[in-house]
Amino acid sequence: MATPDPVDPVTLEIKTRSIEQTLLPLVKQISTLISHRERPLCSDRSLRAVARVGQAVNLAVERFVTVGETIADDNPEIKQDMYEACKEARVAGKINYILI
Repeated sequence: MATPDPVDPVTLEIKTRSIEQTLLPLVKQISTLISHRERPLCSDRSLRAVARVGQAVNLAVERFVTVGETIADDNPEIKQDMYEACKEARVAGKINYILI
């Protein structure tokens, strides 16, 4: 049995930065949504912008769930767990949209 190659910290750091850079726009949008709820006075323009972000996040979650359900259909061994995870993600997306 072959032993796995040791993890190169430099390579791992690059992968981590890549993931971080990929998630950064989503983190910024969520931070904006959270800080919006903390500010008492907002203009109509900012309220519309926040609503658009909420819609975009909800749409992204729906697309993500659709892909997850397709993966579940193609893999019977994980189908039940995958459908449960998709259901939870869909509920979270709708709650996020409603709260905004």
